[in-house]
Amino acid sequence: MTFTLRDGQLLKDGMPWRAVGVNYHPSAAGCRIWLDWNVVAIEHDFRTIAGHGLNTVRVFVFWRDVEPEEGCHDTEVLGHVRTLVELAERYGLACVVSVFTIWMNGERLDLSWRRGRNLWRDPVLLDRGEAYLRALAHVLRGLDNVLALDLGDEIGNIDPGASAAPDRTEVADWQTRMSTAAREILPGVLVCQANDVSGVLRSASFGPDNGVGLDVHAVHGWPLWTPGAVESTASLKASQLPSFLVGYASAYGPALVDELGSYGVSDTIAAGYQRAGGAAALASGAVGVLAWCWQDITSTAPPYDTRPAERVAGLLRADGTERPALTALVDTARLAALLNDFRPDRPRVALYLPESARTANSSYLDAPVGTVATFFASLLLRRAGLPHRVVAGDVGDADLLVVPSVARLTLRDQDRLRDHLERGGTVYLSVADHVGGLPGADLTGVEPVDFTLVDDDDHHQRLRWVAQEGGPGGEWPLAPTPVRQVVVRPTTARVLAVLADDIPACTVNNVGPGRFIVATVPVELQLDRPGALEDTDLHTLYATIAGLAGITPPMATPPEVEVVTGTIDGQPATVLVNHGITASPLPGRRLAVPAKGWLVLRSGQLLAQAG
Repeated sequence: MTFTLRDGQLLKDGMPWRAVGVNYHPSAAGCRIWLDWNVVAIEHDFRTIAGHGLNTVRVFVFWRDVEPEEGCHDTEVLGHVRTLVELAERYGLACVVSVFTIWMNGERLDLSWRRGRNLWRDPVLLDRGEAYLRALAHVLRGLDNVLALDLGDEIGNIDPGASAAPDRTEVADWQTRMSTAAREILPGVLVCQANDVSGVLRSASFGPDNGVGLDVHAVHGWPLWTPGAVESTASLKASQLPSFLVGYASAYGPALVDELGSYGVSDTIAAGYQRAGGAAALASGAVGVLAWCWQDITSTAPPYDTRPAERVAGLLRADGTERPALTALVDTARLAALLNDFRPDRPRVALYLPESARTANSSYLDAPVGTVATFFASLLLRRAGLPHRVVAGDVGDADLLVVPSVARLTLRDQDRLRDHLERGGTVYLSVADHVGGLPGADLTGVEPVDFTLVDDDDHHQRLRWVAQEGGPGGEWPLAPTPVRQVVVRPTTARVLAVLADDIPACTVNNVGPGRFIVATVPVELQLDRPGALEDTDLHTLYATIAGLAGITPPMATPPEVEVVTGTIDGQPATVLVNHGITASPLPGRRLAVPAKGWLVLRSGQLLAQAG
């Protein structure tokens, strides 16, 4: 096996390939895999994993097991690591090897000799970390089934205090140093860094937007710990989370979902989330999906002694019987094989990430919005049936650029929007902070009058489309949001929608050959409450705005069905993922997308489905 990347696509031996597999701990040993070594159990598991049509395992090397005393590497443990990867190769399994494993299952399996020293700043610990990585890389030499080295699973959690947490520069320097050391010993090895949702939807220093030194950006899809009022694991928001994470990470490079799973839910709900979330992630361009995790754990050693719920998240029960989520993952592997030949169409819509979108608030001047609004915008676009991509820096060749609930724009951000307009594109921008997020009248065609938090007699809580142009139009109720709303006076802009008393709520301004649409209400933040995605119908507002840019959905689909179009073997193809809990009939067709399932059409005919 030889793994490379080309144009954001993962190749195995020069051919398109997707990784679909599991995070692996042996059931009996759990996190003591290297100390309670059982090669017979591991080989049995790998044979079973491969027998289900899966192709990848992610394994965790605990630094404290390899280096129990400072400066002394345990060669027996390192030998076990090599043996495991060799066993995986015997069964055709690629390996993602997580290197700096300290944080696991909510606990810190820390080095006894670290004594509080900072992993990112202490020069001795930095040297020890590089020496450890080099020792591990040495034992992996000559094993061509190493898909990637994951520098450290959710490693930003090992020093949670604000004073101990690394800043963005320290993270970039650490990633660069460690990835360089790895490649010196394993030339061409792919390097990733696996981060929890704080690397996308919060302001942690780790994340795809700070991926210096990395080849692949690994994200974790856990709706239970996600901001944005995710109502349940069975909700529409939940199973669309992985595809958003992939879209966000893809703005910076290839994306891998290396943890996809659920806790504290029924077997049926876990399987639905695994099937719909995995399919949507692959359709959005993920280079792979790895389920959490292979089997329930029987070990009572740390971290399971203090986190016993972590023992019951397996695709297999402790007795070896299969849960429905394993069938869902096998379905994902089938889809991955089909999508190896899938070439997606160019989305006409792009979600723009401002430079400060994920920057931590540095003072009272900054509005607390961040990328949650981008997640909400992505949900609305999907619900409107509008394929899209996420962009950072260069906005590319999209026809409609969406900048949702923005709190701060830099001059470079504004220059990019201006360039997009001068190329004849359309910008839609909603305002969450008019001081930092509303460009000048030369672009917007409006001037701020004041801000308001006042909502007398509920007068301002309905947005009404009044223009003749655009898509379907309509009226949308608006709930109060915790941000200030700007009141504007049009200068050169035309009013598209109003609040009560005809207060402008949405305007459009011609800028050269382009058009700049402003919503004075941060409409995306309406979704930051349970039930709002279905209740507000704000996706029809997005459809109306897209109509102004001459964009319509590629096919008619119910709002809960995500659609991605492209080609397979040169023929038109469509991937449809149903995020709803009931089957969704397709208008005008004798087909329905199964509940929390997917189907693929080629030349209008059913090619495959699952659910």
